[in-house]
Amino acid sequence: MRRWTGWLAGLALVLGFLLAQQAAVEARLAENAAAQEGKNLAYLITRAVEGNHALAQEVAAEQAALKAASPPPPPTAALAAARAAAGLTPVSGPGVVVSMEDAQSPRFPGEPPDFELVHDQYVLHVVALLSAAGARAIAINGQRYVATTAIFCAGPTIRINGVPYGSPFVITAVGPPAAMLAALNQDVDVQGWSELVVLQYHAASSLTIPPYRGPLEFPWAKPARSA
Repeated sequence: MRRWTGWLAGLALVLGFLLAQQAAVEARLAENAAAQEGKNLAYLITRAVEGNHALAQEVAAEQAALKAASPPPPPTAALAAARAAAGLTPVSGPGVVVSMEDAQSPRFPGEPPDFELVHDQYVLHVVALLSAAGARAIAINGQRYVATTAIFCAGPTIRINGVPYGSPFVITAVGPPAAMLAALNQDVDVQGWSELVVLQYHAASSLTIPPYRGPLEFPWAKPARSA
């Protein structure tokens, strides 16, 4: 009986030792895993910092290249002249005023109703005459006429810079009054239209043409390269 008791005690001691060793091994493995995970995380952080530093250097190099390639800002006088030429500044001075209005009744028996209306070609023709006669700035119903201005009929209205207007149409132009009045007086189309619609014009000692206030978008235009 004592022999079995001693044997069981020895077996229990061995099992206890093995369990203690297993616990120690598991604890060491856990410590090694945590240490390895920490090393991996530190490695990833180091790589991220190095990558950010490299990207920052690339950004700085690109900014320096862009700054070197950018043209210097234009002189104030040149910029002011360009804005004036583009119609972005108001213009004041003597000029002429042209008024066109639909006729209230036919001027001739059997006249088609279309003859009683002011059409877009009337406005375009008068604007072209005034420009050729030396007008420095032109506006139609307060809309500044610029290089991108579109004038076309849209039902009973005429759209100017995308804004619809109905009769009457008032064209103001700053420039030499005598030359512009002579161009209107000598034009056969203007004189013929005056027999169909209400078309009047006169000189003005002082006019102010407002600046263009529409969108400035040129999706297909590109700067011209200098030689």
